[in-house]
Amino acid sequence: MAKSKSYDRMPITAGELAHRIINYLQARKYEVAYSYDEQKKTWCLIHARKTGKLRTATGNRRALTVNIQTKKPRQCSIQIGTGEWGKNTIVSALPMLVFPVLGFMNFVGSASSSKSSEADLWLYIESIANKDFYKNF
Repeated sequence: MAKSKSYDRMPITAGELAHRIINYLQARKYEVAYSYDEQKKTWCLIHARKTGKLRTATGNRRALTVNIQTKKPRQCSIQIGTGEWGKNTIVSALPMLVFPVLGFMNFVGSASSSKSSEADLWLYIESIANKDFYKNF
């Protein structure tokens, strides 16, 4: 399920924000693809994922989708959704049948790291959004 937030006083443009988010995700070893409105520059859609054979086998694939939309220059709404979590949860639960303790630890780790990735990205966006606010003090 996607979460969204709106910002009335974002200190940077949506394009700059998208560029920073892309760099943030790439620094954390995500594969990133994006598209944006080249003419009006009112939206940007970012898809990021972490995959691999080991991640698939252990159910630790990650996928994030970030949607940025603007109506006015300093106003934007951001929506972040996580993908593949349900599939990963089922896959990570399978080792519980063979190795209950290790399987359970993998299941809990998979579930918590997915939400942690999303929460960390929100913290990063909040730090950018609040940068202008703290300049006034």
